[in-house]
Amino acid sequence: MDWFYWGSLALVSAVTLQLTDRRRWLTGHLLLLAVILLGVAGYQAFSAQASALWEFIFVGVKLVVNVLLPLVVLFVAISFVRYSYRLIRKEGWHLHYSLLAIVGVLLVAMLVLAALNIWSWHLNWLWELLGLALLLTGFFIFSFIGYLVAWVTTRMGPRQPIDAIVVLGAGLMPDGRPTRTLSYRLKAAAKLYHQQRVKTHQPLTIVVSGGQGADEVMAESTAMRQYLVAIGVPREAIVEENQSTSTAENLKLSHAVLVKRLPRYRAVMVTSDYHVLRANLLARRLRLNMYGSGARTPWYYAPFAIFREYLALIVMYRWSNLTAVILLSLLYGAWLVRLI
Repeated sequence: MDWFYWGSLALVSAVTLQLTDRRRWLTGHLLLLAVILLGVAGYQAFSAQASALWEFIFVGVKLVVNVLLPLVVLFVAISFVRYSYRLIRKEGWHLHYSLLAIVGVLLVAMLVLAALNIWSWHLNWLWELLGLALLLTGFFIFSFIGYLVAWVTTRMGPRQPIDAIVVLGAGLMPDGRPTRTLSYRLKAAAKLYHQQRVKTHQPLTIVVSGGQGADEVMAESTAMRQYLVAIGVPREAIVEENQSTSTAENLKLSHAVLVKRLPRYRAVMVTSDYHVLRANLLARRLRLNMYGSGARTPWYYAPFAIFREYLALIVMYRWSNLTAVILLSLLYGAWLVRLI
């Protein structure tokens, strides 16, 4: 197999997608694939001409990786469980806060079953089952790292002049004040508004988007407008969209508001930095002329938020992910049959 050829092809494809529209998850996967394939090509080219010393170093590195990998997996699993426990203590019990803990427990279970099978059971079918679990775990690790790469690439690109800002809602406190996450978004939107006003001296519309939840004392958009006015944004620049209950509705209903005022608008969506990629993907799917801009996230909330966004993307692209899982399982089964 020509690793350099396929790595170069993946790299060219990723750059092409990035230049045509940076709002893609696939770009991250292709860039990661290019790095892996070109890395393998470089390793093969170097090892073919390497001295005995380098060959010894390569063998040592492989040995260290094989020994350390189970320890790294165990460390990550324990970290997941500890983080979920601390988050639940800080934020209160919610099922989705335990997702990282569930993943951690599954990783530990895989390690324990492998250890027991080495020391005592010696069951071939269990090795086969653990091999499939390891293969699928590797696929989702690759996918997650691809998500992190796309999380970076979706922000890269020229800054175009804008005439509108859309702020996506993120919940209210029981007394009607914006949550900390939402306040960060509003501060980022206010900063962007003032920067654009100084830069262009043109009118700028801010759409605050969010309806009223069952446990909220007012619509999110109303609380958002009040907060923006309090930190110096002119009231006349703010338009409320108070019917949406999800990110997709945020975008669609904000678009409906904007297109009445500015039929050919150019807008920036202000959301949390961990949420920019999915907001961009939704905007592209809806064919909206909006690009995301990220606001900071509370440090203690960031790992959970990033993992939750990844799971949301898995659901968003559920059929392609399910297809990949089925194909990998079938290929693994066919490989086992050839071995028998």
